[in-house]
Amino acid sequence: MKTARWWRPATMMLGATTLLACGNDDGRNPFETAGSSVTLGTNSGTNTVGTTDGATTGDETAADETMGAPKLDIGSADSGQIDTGNECAEVSDTANVGVQPADILVVVDNSGSMTLEAGFVQQNMNAFSSQIFLANIDARVVLISGTDTSFGEAGICLPQPLGSGSCPNDSNLPTFLHIADEVGSSNALLKILEHSATWLPQFRPTAAKHVIVVSDDDSSLSANQFDQMFRALDPSLEDYVFHAIVAPDNPDPLECALPGAQCCDGLIPISADVGQVYIDLINLTGGVFGDLCSQNFAPVFDQVSMEVVSGATLACEYEIPPPPDGMEFNPNQVNVEFDDGSGGILEIGYVDDLAACAGVADGWYYDDPLMPTSIIVCPQTCDQIQGFNNASVSIKFGCATVPAG
Repeated sequence: MKTARWWRPATMMLGATTLLACGNDDGRNPFETAGSSVTLGTNSGTNTVGTTDGATTGDETAADETMGAPKLDIGSADSGQIDTGNECAEVSDTANVGVQPADILVVVDNSGSMTLEAGFVQQNMNAFSSQIFLANIDARVVLISGTDTSFGEAGICLPQPLGSGSCPNDSNLPTFLHIADEVGSSNALLKILEHSATWLPQFRPTAAKHVIVVSDDDSSLSANQFDQMFRALDPSLEDYVFHAIVAPDNPDPLECALPGAQCCDGLIPISADVGQVYIDLINLTGGVFGDLCSQNFAPVFDQVSMEVVSGATLACEYEIPPPPDGMEFNPNQVNVEFDDGSGGILEIGYVDDLAACAGVADGWYYDDPLMPTSIIVCPQTCDQIQGFNNASVSIKFGCATVPAG
């Protein structure tokens, strides 16, 4: 078991649809109070909890696998809120921790020299995304590129299954968003920043972030400038990984006439310039380099998809299920616990939002405080819960929400 400042020995396994008595504000241990047991009906049988000795029995049920956040499926309660005097009634559900989703931003240079390369990207995008989906990773892809593919133009329009196939309106939300804008030979990074108000709402706070640029030229914006400006857009972009298919060579026509010349198509150079800025960003973030000069994009997209899959961590966002029959959801009566699967429990306190995470050791917050649909753990807490086998997260309803300390 990984040891850390916040672990305490687990006193119980939190099973599906378990009704617990929790202590009031006088600080009493809820597992030491006397009282009668309460029985709840579930899909798989009956769970009984006694408050006399703190023991809990019952079968665990795993969350249904979805393409989104792990869904916590609570059974139906035979009775709703129960008056236990000075105590509150609490329903708890356990879900296996899923895999972190991935948000991927692809930008393709649409300059006149990129017609073949744009076609290569279009040919490989469906296979690329399918490999990620087959690994049970919930991926969203945003493409910034022109859409005109007529008369040799370097636009892109994606068929199904990733795209809608309705060119030029090929967006297929929420999985695929196409921002239709012509990308010049040296402004791919600027286009990312320019369209941030459109693609950023599509991205999720706890998803892994990947950026892919395909260009035969270099960027007019330096690597350090882009890195600082990109990270400043949103805290969730801090750990983004940059990949690129660019040229490592820039021969002139005379060099292409020489035997063994690199990055040439006969006597014509394939590249307009070395993609040095993009190479610098790859080195800065640990991304994948693809050689544009090879004119074979399939291995590169395969490598990037493997990077996305292998880099996936435990999910840190959990969909809020409807409460059992007889109970109403109260956002002020929700608590969260993480079980490392080895006997350690982390009780996670509530914070108002992502910005408030900076002031606490561990915490969680709602995606929308006014109309919450999911629970998100703070970035530092997300880091803490990685690396455990058989980990689970318990969402508990019915007792006053405990703030992060």
